[in-house]
Amino acid sequence: MPFRHQHHQRHDAGVRRTRFVLILLVALALPLACQHQSETPTPTPASHPSTSPSATAPRSFGLTARMRILATQPAGQPTGLFLDRRQPGDLRVVSYNVNWDRIFPGVDATGAERFQRVLKALAPDILALQEIKEYEAADVAALLNAICPRADGRTWHAYKGWTNVIASPYALYLTRAQTDPPGQRGLALALVDLPDDRYAADVYVLNNHFKCCGGKGNDPQRQQQADALVAWLRDARTPGGALDLPPATPAIILGDFNIVGGWQPVQTLLTGDICDEQVYGPDALPDWDGSSLTDAHPFHNATGPDDYTWRNDDDQWPPGRLDFILYTDSVLTAVHQFVLNPTLMPTEELERAGLEPFDVTLDTVGRTFDHLPLVVDFRLVKE
Repeated sequence: MPFRHQHHQRHDAGVRRTRFVLILLVALALPLACQHQSETPTPTPASHPSTSPSATAPRSFGLTARMRILATQPAGQPTGLFLDRRQPGDLRVVSYNVNWDRIFPGVDATGAERFQRVLKALAPDILALQEIKEYEAADVAALLNAICPRADGRTWHAYKGWTNVIASPYALYLTRAQTDPPGQRGLALALVDLPDDRYAADVYVLNNHFKCCGGKGNDPQRQQQADALVAWLRDARTPGGALDLPPATPAIILGDFNIVGGWQPVQTLLTGDICDEQVYGPDALPDWDGSSLTDAHPFHNATGPDDYTWRNDDDQWPPGRLDFILYTDSVLTAVHQFVLNPTLMPTEELERAGLEPFDVTLDTVGRTFDHLPLVVDFRLVKE
């Protein structure tokens, strides 16, 4: 055998032995490396499913010191003021456009503290939020569990459709993010599973954020959304189709309707007067008894005379009523309603309520409010 060939054989054998040793060392080290990775996972961005069950692990969210202290205090304590429920069993529904995620401390620590004080004072059973953009339903549920834990041990559930979130300490079913046929944009739809020993039925919630701005120029988009909602409720009351609600299920349409042009979108929701019948079908009175819906029409701090739900004194537009809570009055009775405006409350009332004067503004002088929270307490009508 020539020397060159013998040399190559010995060289190849040496290379194979070296490779074998290296492979063996890597194989032995791999479990240790995997174990180390599992103990210190790589951080991932906040991204969760649209529904949030009670088992969702809470997150810290970087709560401020004031928020951590307030979280330990009970919510919805009697004040002797307009904030209180007339009866403990009244179902409290709150609708609030929170201005693009400002309830989260990482976005706006001051705004998050203000939101927590409002939440503690109102203690809603059903919370409808608009303008939740960069966070998911599970984030909202975890935040609510962190800043407003329930005394009864229930944890918050949440569902998100588009930038709308429905949250409640009661489970959510029949969740959807669009009607069929679809409207101009997505929304949050959910049946809130209320305790049978306290309430005569569950409540179906339709949380919306209609097309903004543009005056009458954007009325067609708002009208399309209203038409779709009426058609959806018609389907829900009629056997077959995409949704069948149990007969006499209370329904609440709420949210930021952005009514800056004409009134027809609201009129459609109230009376079932569909404009585009070719797409959305015939008119349909939206209540179970063949009547119109009722507009809760809350006033500031339950007295008025103001009823606006949006205000910005540095904007060209005057204060306006952009947010609504409409409901099926054949099976629901609104017993108390108000738009919360702490800037009108005396100091002594603010202290009793645990609020500060600018808790619903974006500034510290009371010129830029953006949207204000709407509150309605309901009683379910027993058949």
